[in-house]
Order: sequence, then C-alpha cells, then structure tokens
Amino acid sequence: KNVYTNEGGSKLATDENGYVIYMDGYEMILVAYHGTNTELVLPSYITKINQNAFKDCTELTSITIGDSVTSIGSQSFHGCTGLTSITIGGSASIGGSAFSGCTGLTSVTIGSGVTSIGSSAFYGCTGLTSITIPDSVTSIGVGAFAGCTGLTSIIVVEGNSKYHSAGNCLIETATKTLLSGCKTSEIPSDGSVTSIGNSAFSGCTGLTSVTIPGSVTSIGSDAFYNCTGLTSITIHDSVTSIG
Repeated sequence: KNVYTNEGGSKLATDENGYVIYMDGYEMILVAYHGTNTELVLPSYITKINQNAFKDCTELTSITIGDSVTSIGSQSFHGCTGLTSITIGGSASIGGSAFSGCTGLTSVTIGSGVTSIGSSAFYGCTGLTSITIPDSVTSIGVGAFAGCTGLTSIIVVEGNSKYHSAGNCLIETATKTLLSGCKTSEIPSDGSVTSIGNSAFSGCTGLTSVTIPGSVTSIGSDAFYNCTGLTSITIHDSVTSIG
C-alpha cells in the first residue's frame, strides 16, 4: 500500500486499477492487488506475477492472464477459494503451489505456450474435474494435481515431446513414470508405465480399486497417500520396490 521512491524514480506504485506494480528495468512485476473487481483481465504491461500476489483473495472469481506474463509465482493464488475460472496464456511458467487450495476452481485453460507446471501447483483443487496439458509443457512438478478429488479426466495434447496421457493418467514418456492419476484412472498395461511416481495418486479419495500391471517395477513415496476410499489393490509380482 506504500509507494517507495529512489533517485531513479518510483519503483513500487499502485495504479488506478488497484494493481501494485514493482518496476525493475523492463520488468513490470505484479506484487499485490487492492482493487475491488472480482473478475480480472490482467493488463498487458504486467510481465510477472510475484509470489503470494493474490494469496487468500477469496472474493476473486475469475482471472485471465495474458501473453505478456512470463511467470506466475509460487502460492500466487493460494487459497483463492472463490476463484472458479482461470485462463493462462503466453509462455508462462506456473510456480509451485500457485493455485493450491482453490477449492472453487472448476475451469482451467492452460495456453499453448505454457512451459512448466510447478510442484503442487493445483494441490487440493477439489472442484476441478478435468485438465488438459498443452504440447508446450516440458516440466511438471511432483504432486501438481494431488488432492484434486473431483478430477476425472487428464489429457495431454498430442505432440508433447515429454509427456502423454493414457487411461486418464499423466505419464512421463521417456522414463515411463506415471506422474498423476485420478479416480477414473486405469494404469496402462501395454508397457508404457514401469514406475508409479511419488504422490501420483495422493489424496485421490474417490479411487476405489487399483491394479498394478506386470510392467511396473516400483511404486514411489506417498503414491497412494490418503486414498481413503481405496478398498482393493492388486500388485503384480514384478514390483520390487514400494516407497
């Protein structure tokens, strides 16, 4: 809420729309928001969203992040429980826990230029039912969709060089590691999965049964943590390591 100045002029200022902007050379970094609008389309002069910028802004209902933004900071929208819709454009990277705890979120559009999704980026987004990952994404952190109890569809757009989807599972193609699943997941038995990654099904309370196919040799740490609805699991004798 304060404006700091130095000999080079204003560095931190609040504009007429309530955006608190830190100016660093050519970078226009959004630090916080003190306006009253609940549906936001970020102005094109913003190049980065700082960590915690919108944290716990519970009255925010929708936001459109345009092509000018190159990074979305960690926990930048954490706890925005009223947020129902987000659109992310440009070549942005999504930071760790950026949208964690956004329980009201039902619609996510990740633009075709987005490059990375951080660890726990959408952790606990219980209202989210589907996620589509574009072919531009080359990095996805651990537990990016953990605790998304309503998730029923995971799709990776064809042409992605690092990831693909099958049976509503997110799979790292080269390592044959299942990174994320949901309550409707069926682990492929065609040899495309050899390991279940850390926290892959963490918090998937709607999952009731799992069959681990013969191609899988290892199950990572917290892979089925807090799967309170799980009543049946079949583990093939190919598995030699359970985290």
